[in-house]
Order: sequence, then structure tokens, then C-alpha cells
Amino acid sequence: MIKLEIGTAYVVRGAKMICSKGTDTKGINLPVSHGAYVNGNPIMIESDNAVGANISTFGICSGSCPANGSSEKTKKCQIMILNKWMNTKEDTLIEGVPALTTASILICAYGGVIKFITDGQD
Repeated sequence: MIKLEIGTAYVVRGAKMICSKGTDTKGINLPVSHGAYVNGNPIMIESDNAVGANISTFGICSGSCPANGSSEKTKKCQIMILNKWMNTKEDTLIEGVPALTTASILICAYGGVIKFITDGQD
């Protein structure tokens, strides 16, 4: 595993994520490599935030997702990403875009914070 600052590592395809409002963990997907690898695994970048291509639902949502209705909190949620990944590795550019690390987070419009629980390098 390639370590960066204390407690962080580059994130590669298949790293596990969790949403603070969801019930399931999911792996991040990368349909086409950006050409940079760690231990043979493609590194993810700041713009890898497309719902459906990179990120799928996190099970049942307890946030304010419209799929939940006004009081029922038992339906799978749609994800709406507000922006690019934050807390990226600004000094490691791949295709001119910062690399993701295990410190990177993504904000969902429905109140969830998506973060990595593994780096995927194993």
C-alpha cells in the first residue's frame, strides 16, 4: 500500500465507501483507467463522482431524499452529488486533476457525507 500523510493512502478502483445517511457500503467504480496505477490498480481522481458510473446507491437512505416520502425512511435513495470530491491530493495530478485519498469526501444534496472506509489497494 502506498501511504501518504499519516493515515491516508491513494484510493483505487474498488475502494469501499459509505454514506452517513445510507445502510450499505459500496465500491467505487472506474469504467476507464486514467493511466496512473498503485500496485496495478487504477487511481481515482477528483472528477470520479458520476452517479451510475462511479457511485451507486448506499442502500436505504435516512436523509431527506425525495424517494423517502415525508415520513417513511425505508426506500432506496437516489444520490445527487453537489460538487467534486473534497480533500483531494492537490500535488498529485492525473490527467491534470487531483488524486483521491482516503481523506477525500463527497457531499450528497440529501444530507449524506460519502467517505472511504478502504483504499482498495489490497
